[in-house]
Amino acid sequence: HIAAPVAKVWEAIEDLSLIPRYHPVVREVEYVSGQTRRGPGVAYKCVVPEGRQKGWCVERVVEHIPRRKTTVAFSGDSWGMGRMFDEFLAETTVEAGPEDTTLVHLKAYYIPRGFKMRLVHGLFMRRMMCKRAKLTLDGLKRLVEGQG
Repeated sequence: HIAAPVAKVWEAIEDLSLIPRYHPVVREVEYVSGQTRRGPGVAYKCVVPEGRQKGWCVERVVEHIPRRKTTVAFSGDSWGMGRMFDEFLAETTVEAGPEDTTLVHLKAYYIPRGFKMRLVHGLFMRRMMCKRAKLTLDGLKRLVEGQG
């Protein structure tokens, strides 16, 4: 739960400039489509400028229902994820919780390519992605609640 109403949480999710403030490794966002807010067809590039995960990915909004759900497709990256997975989507949903709180869910959908990637996914990639999603949601919570 995030101790804030849906409107406040959604505002943080829609504002692409805030991604570096809550994402664990992204430090810069480039506005590929020239827009700074999520919306249908909006594309942006998330940049990790240093460290073990140095690189970038381009995400494009493929579904957007204000104050309910936004889904992005990964359309390019420097890490090779496009070669490892087909149809990589990330879906963020919000719903009102009790006492003016908000529940946020972050889910990823993808198809590992080939036997080797299915094996790698089962051994460690899935856990790594779950950990990254949790860290992202924890960062969003800190930002929205005024602690970040």
